[in-house]
Amino acid sequence: MIERALILSGGGARGSYQVGVIRYLNEIGWIPDLVCGTSIGAVNAAAYGTGISTEKMADLWFTHDRKTLKQFSLPGIIDSLKNGRKYKPPAETRYIRALLEKHIDIDALRNSRTRIIITALNMKTGQIRYFTQKVIEMDHIMASTAIPMVFPWQHIDGVPHWDAGLMANTPLMPALAWNAREILVVLNSPAGVFAVDEPVTRKQVFELSVEHVLIGSYMAMLPDSTWQSTPDAGFFETPLYGSPRMELALQGSTLRVVAPPKMLGLGSMFNYSKRQAKKLIKEGYANAKMQLGPYLK
Repeated sequence: MIERALILSGGGARGSYQVGVIRYLNEIGWIPDLVCGTSIGAVNAAAYGTGISTEKMADLWFTHDRKTLKQFSLPGIIDSLKNGRKYKPPAETRYIRALLEKHIDIDALRNSRTRIIITALNMKTGQIRYFTQKVIEMDHIMASTAIPMVFPWQHIDGVPHWDAGLMANTPLMPALAWNAREILVVLNSPAGVFAVDEPVTRKQVFELSVEHVLIGSYMAMLPDSTWQSTPDAGFFETPLYGSPRMELALQGSTLRVVAPPKMLGLGSMFNYSKRQAKKLIKEGYANAKMQLGPYLK
C-alpha cells in the first residue's frame, strides 16, 4: 500500500532545489513509499532510491566540471538552431553518463524498498512510459533527462526515448493510480502556485510562457474535485494555492506542494554552477520548512 508519494518535477539545473526539500523531509522523518520523477527529477528520484544521504546527493551538483556542461547553456542551444544544421548529439554526453554512474549505484537502486519510478517519452508513439527500479538502467535515466536539442535521445529496447517533461513535467499519475494517502509535489517554479508579476519585457514574456508550459501537465492532471467553480461568473479554474496554505483535499488523499515563491529566471535551468546549486538547496530547505511545516509531522 502506498501511504506517501513524493513527486519530483523536471527543471534542468533547478533540480538542486529538490535536494534541499528532501533534506528537510529527512530531518522531520517524512519518508515516502513512492518517489516518481521526470527529467532532473528522475535523477534525484534514482539517487534517492540508492539510499544515499542528501550530502552525497548534493555532491552531484558540486563535483561536476562546469566547463564541460557549458555547451548545454541557453546560448549554445540557440546557436545549434541556426542555419538549419543537421542535428548532431553532443559528444560530451559521455561525461554526463560517467557523472551519473559515479553517483547512482544501479544495484543499490534495484534493491530499494521505496518504489522508484522515472519517466521517458516514446518518441515514435508519443506515449509516456513509467519505469520502476526493477528495470531502471543508466539508459533509462539518460533517456529521462534527454531534453530535446540539449541532450541526445536514448534507445530503450531499440526504441528512441527522450525527456517526458514535454508531456508530463510533474508526473503525478502514479501517485493517483496507487491511491497514495499523502502526495507531496515539488515544483521548480512558482507558476501555478503563487501569483507572479505581469511580464514587461520580451524576455519576461518568454520566461513566463516557458513556466506555464512546464506547469501545464501538472495542472491538467489535478482531479476534477479540486476545481474551483464560480457558476454565476460562468467559469471554472484550477486552484491557486498560495503561501502559507498549500494543501488540497482529494478523494481519499491529501496533496501538498512546495515551490519557489519567486521566478528563478529561464537561465537558472541551464546554470550548473556550484554557486546556484548551493543557493537553491538552501532555498529548497527553507521553503519546505515554511510551506510544509504546518502540515507534515
